[in-house]
Formats: sequence, structure tokens, C-alpha cells
Amino acid sequence: AEKSIRVNLERQDLSAVEDGVEVYYCRIASGYSFTENGERSWNAPIGQNWTWRKMISRHMSGGDLVSGYDLPGVGWTILFSGSGAAVHSTYWHNDFGTPRSRGCINVLPEDAKWLFRWSNPPVAYRPGDVQSLFPYPGTPVIVREV
Repeated sequence: AEKSIRVNLERQDLSAVEDGVEVYYCRIASGYSFTENGERSWNAPIGQNWTWRKMISRHMSGGDLVSGYDLPGVGWTILFSGSGAAVHSTYWHNDFGTPRSRGCINVLPEDAKWLFRWSNPPVAYRPGDVQSLFPYPGTPVIVREV
């Protein structure tokens, strides 16, 4: 089936679409920052990307001593950009519908699990990690501002 994950940053929501029909919907928490002239700039990569790596669990860390983060066991991670942006479960907040992340698409654990199991490439229970290789792309992830 033709599948895509459609993210709307302005509405802070996500739809899983199969053959043109929405089969799943959830609220998200994406991220943004402000430019020097005070305009909002989204941290998630705008446009169409493809799921290329999926991991049942991943340790995520970054930033610096003041504004850094260190998050072990981030579940149901679906990487969709070379910069590290992903759709993944979130256990450190429950503020979906409001931008809060540093560039990823945060969803509830049950939403992340559903998307992980539905999207391509499929992942076996062992090893729990798969990478999509050209010419077999994963599921398109389309991120829009409006």
C-alpha cells in the first residue's frame, strides 16, 4: 500500500495515510526557535523525507552543559532525516499539541509504537533495528508548516 506520515507543525498533529485514507491520527510536540528578528523557525526539517532507520530503543543526548539533554531508552524511534530528526515516543513530558522538542516529532508511547510497526521498513523483533537501503525507500514523512 502507498503509505505516508504527514506532520502539520502549525496544528501540532500527525496523520498516517494509506492509499489516500487517514488510518491513524495523533497530537505531537515538535520544536521551534526564534530568529534574530523574532520570527518563529521550526526545528523539524520541512518538506518530504523518508524513514530510513528504525530502532526499538535509542539513547539520545546533545546540547551543552546549560541546555543539554541526556535521555536513555527513547522508544520506537523512526529516523527520517540525515540531521537526526525522528518520530519517537516521549516519557519526559505530556504536553502534546504544544511545541517542546529540539527538532524531533514527540508522540505518546502508544502512538510511536503504532507508527513504528505500521511504517516501512519493517523491523523484526531481533535485532530490533533496521536501516532502509537504496533503492528501497521507507515511508515518506511530509512535514508542513501549515
